Amino acid sequence: MTAAPRPRRVLLIHGAWHGAWCWERVLGPLRVLGYEPEAIDLPGHGRSAEPLTDLHGDADAVRARLDAIGEPTLLVGHSYGGMVITDAGTHDAVAGLVYVAAYLPDTGETVMDLFTVPALPTGERPSELVAAVRFSHDRSEMRLHGDGVAGAVYGDCDPATQQWAIARLDAQSTASFTQAPRRVAWNSRPTVYVVCTQDRTIPVWRKRRMAVHAERVIDLPASHSPFLSMPERLAGVIAEADPASGTSRAGRSGDADSKHAPTPATTSDKPRSNQEDHDLRLGY
Repeated sequence: MTAAPRPRRVLLIHGAWHGAWCWERVLGPLRVLGYEPEAIDLPGHGRSAEPLTDLHGDADAVRARLDAIGEPTLLVGHSYGGMVITDAGTHDAVAGLVYVAAYLPDTGETVMDLFTVPALPTGERPSELVAAVRFSHDRSEMRLHGDGVAGAVYGDCDPATQQWAIARLDAQSTASFTQAPRRVAWNSRPTVYVVCTQDRTIPVWRKRRMAVHAERVIDLPASHSPFLSMPERLAGVIAEADPASGTSRAGRSGDADSKHAPTPATTSDKPRSNQEDHDLRLGY
């Protein structure tokens, strides 16, 4: 894979139930590092006046924004946003992909599929978020409810930040969790996976199963929401993941330490391989 031009633009894609607001604390640090960051609301989220859609509709919205940008762009997805960038990331403007505590599917895989495992690994815990999911009467939408949301999603955030974020959560379409991407962008774009090692929403063992598709893995000692708990550090990791930064595999010549990152994260290179087959489905 040849080195991509340095993407001065960064497009940030939020996860399920969230909106562009969750990236607010990261925008300033990315600008300090020389980037032009932008966070967008997927349809039906945040300030979007559009109705909720499914995975393909979300990906189409991202591709439309990439059409408008028309410049080399580093595409960053958090959580469910990883599904979105997998589909949208084949756009010609995309110079690299960054998955932050995100779903990274193989061909034909859905969010529900990625909860499928032969058995819970010994000594590991399942997601704490599952118990907080509530369905609408017709099961077309999902919301988060209960005291467990703060710890599961914002475990290393202060209480004020937890309350601020929870008050802004939206409904999420159930269809978005049951569709597979139409395209698999990590096959053709430099890809970095950021494993948040204190995550209680997508457990670390599950993230490492998905991260085998990435060219590089960076460990970050954060909960599921580092954009709120350590935005400067996350901005540095995003800059480190830039395929033209000198530390990504595309054009990589040095070790994992980045001149961009305030505190270097733990990194490792991992070969791409097919995801393991899973036999049991989450009982939604």
